[in-house]
Amino acid sequence: MPPFIVLEVMRILEAEMDLRDETRAVEQAHDAIQPDEYVDRAEMLSKTQAELHTRLERVMVDIRTLPNGEQSFGKELKIIGAAVAVMDEATQILHEPDTGPEAIAAETEVIELLLQSKRANPNGGGGGGASLGGGGGGDTNTPALALYGAGAELKANVQQRGVQQSTGKSGSDLPAEFRDGLEAFFNAVEDGR
Repeated sequence: MPPFIVLEVMRILEAEMDLRDETRAVEQAHDAIQPDEYVDRAEMLSKTQAELHTRLERVMVDIRTLPNGEQSFGKELKIIGAAVAVMDEATQILHEPDTGPEAIAAETEVIELLLQSKRANPNGGGGGGASLGGGGGGDTNTPALALYGAGAELKANVQQRGVQQSTGKSGSDLPAEFRDGLEAFFNAVEDGR
């Protein structure tokens, strides 16, 4: 996707994460605040969700107006469309007012979908991947939240690297006097019980 669209999706994602945090805070304060204040806060959250919904719908329009947008970014449009639908549900839940698990779950689903759209096909647009059938290959077992990051390289590959254990080592690496001292210490601790 063009950078300006990716940037807007990332801004919406960040705002959705903030909204979920605010929803949790209102839910935690639910019993401590007056009922009218709770309704007002939930309504503000609902309005914020509705604004994000509208912004994400505009992203879909922007993608469709790109040359071959529907064909090139079909997978992304499908995922973003699903996020728009869940945002609509979240708006209604918050409007009821309800800031409980159902609202938080809907907001979390939106976040997951937006993360998937960001990483939907790192090898090209919706149909132009490296393998047959349009997919770019990749790892579908990695949760989308694990792929989230504000790094500059959106197509970066995660590389495994060997890391030595730095704590919890024991054995012959320690000089004999340290091993003896540790053993005496732990024996004293056990005897003290």
